[in-house]
Amino acid sequence: MAYTLTDTEIMDLLEEEKPLPEKYRDRLQPKRKSAYQHEERELEVDTLSGHSFRIIIRRNSQNILDFSIILSYHDKASNTWLRLVRYNGKHPSLHTNKIERNFFHDFHIHKATERYQIEGYPIDGYAEVTHSYSTFEEALTAFLRDCHFESPPSPQMLLI
Repeated sequence: MAYTLTDTEIMDLLEEEKPLPEKYRDRLQPKRKSAYQHEERELEVDTLSGHSFRIIIRRNSQNILDFSIILSYHDKASNTWLRLVRYNGKHPSLHTNKIERNFFHDFHIHKATERYQIEGYPIDGYAEVTHSYSTFEEALTAFLRDCHFESPPSPQMLLI
């Protein structure tokens, strides 16, 4: 059986400070994938504690409300990437929480949970409706704040 991340481990990973590289905003601008209807971009970030995280951005090029901003964590023990959160827009289909048996069609945030892993569902199968954003840019700002990403120091600050 695969290792299960506990809710405490998930929270610790989310709260860990993650330093963003210079010009990170440019590196997070999605680019068109040929033969697909979406744009995508990835950025890997390593922390002082030695953890590796990946920001994955996907945006539908025909529907501005259909997007995902994903935080994945590299589990070195299993050599796999685990999705910790997904800030999603309004997808064409309903989202269904399998355990709770509720569904919705709105902006929502997927969250990794121990119980979804134990029940055999995807680690980030649980989601909650959010009103903290209504656009891709607002979602990206909320994501970076909520997941404890740190902007690089301003060049002006280095002169002091």
